[in-house]
Amino acid sequence: MKLKKNRKPPSFNAIITVMLFIAVLVVGYFVFLSWQNRQQVIEVTNVNIGSLPESGDREVPERTPLGTAQPDYLWIPDRGIEAPVVYVNETTEEAFQKGLEGGVVHYPGTAVPGEPGNPYLFGHSSDYLWKAGDYKQVLKDLIDIPLETKVRITNHAGELFIFRVIETKIVGPKEVSVLDQQNYERVLLTLQTSYPLGTALKRYIAVCELDDEATYGPAGTAQ
Repeated sequence: MKLKKNRKPPSFNAIITVMLFIAVLVVGYFVFLSWQNRQQVIEVTNVNIGSLPESGDREVPERTPLGTAQPDYLWIPDRGIEAPVVYVNETTEEAFQKGLEGGVVHYPGTAVPGEPGNPYLFGHSSDYLWKAGDYKQVLKDLIDIPLETKVRITNHAGELFIFRVIETKIVGPKEVSVLDQQNYERVLLTLQTSYPLGTALKRYIAVCELDDEATYGPAGTAQ
């Protein structure tokens, strides 16, 4: 009867080699994710959006919205989303990343919510737990948002505007048509987050249009 030979346990050097290999893979993965996260908005910087028309030239409704709330704030109750709207003055990655620590960021040069044009807001769908800020997943649930979902947002004065989602799409990181201001002829709002979840390979876009009746009341209502 042949005795089975006992297998030798892995040598210490072999264990260290395997652990180092795994460590290199993990570090490489996080370096890659870090690079991706820094590309979240950087590829749409320095885009010529065009100058906002002078306030006297804008076709802003003279009616006053029915509601008021906390200024510069975004709510999507059906998706459990709410966050401050952070306005930044520079189209730099540093300014964007700092702004994202405090909420969703308004892209400079796009319209102010409630006025003709297309305000462009973007926020994280995921980010590292150890990074600063409380809004690292603020727009995670924007992904797959149903059409007609109501989006509430206030301007600097706290006037409340109610939009509805009219289109969703996935675009590449160099697709700058999402910043189009539509010749300031429509009252739109575009929301963006990174896609797929956990990466910044693409952008998930939700285009919204002002719900005039919900914002100002039925047509003919005296204000």
